[in-house]
Amino acid sequence: MTESRLRYSRYPCRVDEKTGTRAEGGRAPRAERRDSIRNRERIISAAEALFTGEGLDAPIDKIVTAAGVSPGTLYRHFPSRVQLWEAVLDQPLHAALDLVERALANPDRWAGIAEFVMATCALEAERGGYLNLMTTRFDGSPRLVELRGQIQRRIEELFDRAREEGAVRPDFTVEDLIFITLSNSRVAEVTRTVAPGAWRRNAELFLDSIRPERAHPLTQPPMRPSQVARAMMRPPAGRIRSAAAEKSTK
Repeated sequence: MTESRLRYSRYPCRVDEKTGTRAEGGRAPRAERRDSIRNRERIISAAEALFTGEGLDAPIDKIVTAAGVSPGTLYRHFPSRVQLWEAVLDQPLHAALDLVERALANPDRWAGIAEFVMATCALEAERGGYLNLMTTRFDGSPRLVELRGQIQRRIEELFDRAREEGAVRPDFTVEDLIFITLSNSRVAEVTRTVAPGAWRRNAELFLDSIRPERAHPLTQPPMRPSQVARAMMRPPAGRIRSAAAEKSTK
């Protein structure tokens, strides 16, 4: 057996010239690629879970520990936090866009609204993270900002059409929907281990309340979008902890 190198590889290994098999002690490029793909998937999976539970400012060291990789491995795949956000959030944001597009395509406007509301409530109740997607500032990622903006514009279009066609009560706004989703997520949280499906009843009661034939005058006007933004919009990811630390030193 003589020393050789696999063609097109920068990884030295020992190859039996008679059989062409690789001896122990070397790693084929294909194995390296498999390891790289597996590590990337583990990082994304760990980051998704932590982003859902702690927000997009979840500490990198926690992601590294949960993924079972070294910090160097994480930074080789994702040199910046923004790149990690994009890898984790691209699919959920496109899934959220698909939900509203399906609702808009439904010729039965009320059925489309009901399907959309139940689907978004299910996302938040069963997996969490939907409200984070809709309220976190994606500073540094124009792509995520634009994608989320597209979702919000299509949701507004969905409910504008529903009001125009008399499918929902005329005073219902998208801002109302945000807080209904928020309250339903709390119902799901406190009932998860006792009655996992209780959130569905809450969401169905909400849907019943926005039918036009159920409408009664409300005592409070709807919140303005700017008020909702101040109430709900999370700080830019990465600044939450620094703000808390600054406060603790005062």
